[in-house]
Amino acid sequence: VMSPPIPPEKIGKIDIALVSHAQHLDNLDNEGRKLLSKAGITITTPESAVMNLPTKSIKGLKTWESTEITNKSGETLKITATPAIHTSNPALREAVGEVTGFILEWKGQKDGAFYISGDTVWIDEINEIAKRFKVSAGILHLGAANVPAVGDNFLTMNALDGVRATKTLGMKNVFPAHFEGWRHFTQGSWFISREFEKAELTKSLNLLKPGEARNVEV
Repeated sequence: VMSPPIPPEKIGKIDIALVSHAQHLDNLDNEGRKLLSKAGITITTPESAVMNLPTKSIKGLKTWESTEITNKSGETLKITATPAIHTSNPALREAVGEVTGFILEWKGQKDGAFYISGDTVWIDEINEIAKRFKVSAGILHLGAANVPAVGDNFLTMNALDGVRATKTLGMKNVFPAHFEGWRHFTQGSWFISREFEKAELTKSLNLLKPGEARNVEV
């Protein structure tokens, strides 16, 4: 229900594409697949890595597996796959398929790593992420996505889960994403703002408009 906020031709060079999973169009739609052909390398799940995606290079990471990518200037980015589960209904997890989140680390980080949740509901393994990594900031896929097949369950975190993840990981800056643009999202920016305000985390919340850019120190 929303056009891309930035025309694909204006995005510029894409060195790395981090894809939580490729089996659902709301996460990787047709326009997103076209963009992959411009990416230097795509990092995703092992299951998605064998889906013949149109990318120059692809690597599937198992949970907790890491890879390092170095640019021409000698700067190295370490990417670690983190646990993610795409539904709160245990009976449907196999049918929904494999998903992943990511931890990004690079030399010079002062306050910790950068976390991308991917499409996941709250899972106890987020506590394990907090034990393994010091996290400064991150992108949380929220929206409490729901489709009839999952009943009263969700496919992504709701706003309260976003608060819980922020507290658990100790993030100073949180960027909600993937909560608008499709009809199956049930909680928009109002829900997110309300729960973060109730939790006294308003200063940590960065609700960007589609297409808006923000620099963040980590």
